[in-house]
Amino acid sequence: MGHETTSSTASRANRSRRLFHVGLRLVLIGVVSSCSSDGPSGPSSFDGAAEFDRFWRTFDEEYSYFELKQIDWDGLRAEFRPRALEANSRSGLVAVLKEMVTPLRDRHVNLIEPSGRFVATYEPDHFINWEAESWRSVVDAAGWVTSTPHVGHAWFGEIGYVMIDSWNGRTVEADDVDSVLELFREARALIIDVRPNGGGDDGVALDVAGRFTRRAVVTEWFQFRDGPRHDDLTALSPRTLEPRGNWQFERPVAVLSGRRVLSSNESFISAMRELPHVTIVGDTTGGSSGNPGIFDLGGDWKYTVSRWIAYTADLRVIEWQGIPPDVFVDVSEDDFVAGADPVIEAALTHLGHALAADRISEPAAIGPARAPLAPEE
Repeated sequence: MGHETTSSTASRANRSRRLFHVGLRLVLIGVVSSCSSDGPSGPSSFDGAAEFDRFWRTFDEEYSYFELKQIDWDGLRAEFRPRALEANSRSGLVAVLKEMVTPLRDRHVNLIEPSGRFVATYEPDHFINWEAESWRSVVDAAGWVTSTPHVGHAWFGEIGYVMIDSWNGRTVEADDVDSVLELFREARALIIDVRPNGGGDDGVALDVAGRFTRRAVVTEWFQFRDGPRHDDLTALSPRTLEPRGNWQFERPVAVLSGRRVLSSNESFISAMRELPHVTIVGDTTGGSSGNPGIFDLGGDWKYTVSRWIAYTADLRVIEWQGIPPDVFVDVSEDDFVAGADPVIEAALTHLGHALAADRISEPAAIGPARAPLAPEE
C-alpha cells in the first residue's frame, strides 16, 4: 500500500498517540472544571431536533465501524428522529439517543453527564475469568505485596507474579511496574496478570510491554474515518513497540487475559503476543477498541464516538472479536472457589513445562497455535 518506512511511520504514530492522549486529558479536565464552578451555570436552551441532528451527523461523519458492523445509520435516523422531536427535556432526548446507538454494541460510545459520569450505551454479558475473592486467597498464600493501588506482586516458587489492574495514566505509571520487575530480574519465569484491567492509557501499557523486547516489532495496525462515506478510511498505519529500559525480561512469560480486558489493555495483549517468549493464557479479550473523540451534545452533556479500526499485527479486527489466547483455559464460575484460581494454575503448569524443557535461554515460541477468533456472544 505504499507505506512510509517503519521508523518514520512509527514516529508519526507515536506523536499522534501522544497528542490524542494530551487532548483527551484536556477535554476531561474541561469537563471537571465546568462541573466544579462556584456559580450556577444558569438554564440552557433545549432544542431536541437540533441536538439530535448534530448527534446523528457527528456519528455519520466520524464513526469508524458502520461498514464493519453493517449498521443502517439512515434507517436508525428515520426510526428515532420522530421520538427525539417528541422529547420535551434533555433527559428524554438522552434516553432516545442511548437507545439509538445501542445496536452499535460499542463500549467506546458513551454519554457523559454534566457531572462527568460516563453512561454506557452497551454492556455485554460475558463470563469473566477472574473472581476477586478466590484470586486474593491464592495470591495471599504466595506472599502477596501491594506495591501501589493498581500494581502488586507475589512469588509462586521460582516463578514471579505481577498483577496490573489498570492502565489509567493518572494513577499508574510505567515506573510502578519497573520497580516490581527489578524484584524479578533473576526469576526463571514470570506471570503478568491483567484480567481485571479494563484499559486506560495505552502509552503506559506499551511502555511496560517495551520491557520485554530487545527489538522493535509491529504490534497493531489502525485505520481512521477519512471521508463522507462510511467506508472511507485511511490507509493502514502500523504501531511499533520499542524496547525500553536498561534490561529486558526474555525468559518465559505468561500473560493472563480474559473478557474484561478492553481497549488499551488489548493493545498491551496485542503487543505481548508478538514476542516469542510470551504466551497469552486464559480467554479471548473483550473486543473493544475505538480511540474515541469527545463531542458536545448540549446542556453540558457530552458523548464519545469511536474513530478508528484497530487490528492485531496479523490484521485481525479487535472490535467485537477480541484477541484469542495462545492457551485457552476452559473454566466456569464454579471453578473459582476459595484457594483456587484455575487460570493462574494453568499458567503455572504451562511455565513449569517450559522450564522443564530447558527453554529458558532461547526466546522460542511456546504454546499451541493460536485459535481462530470467536465472534462476540
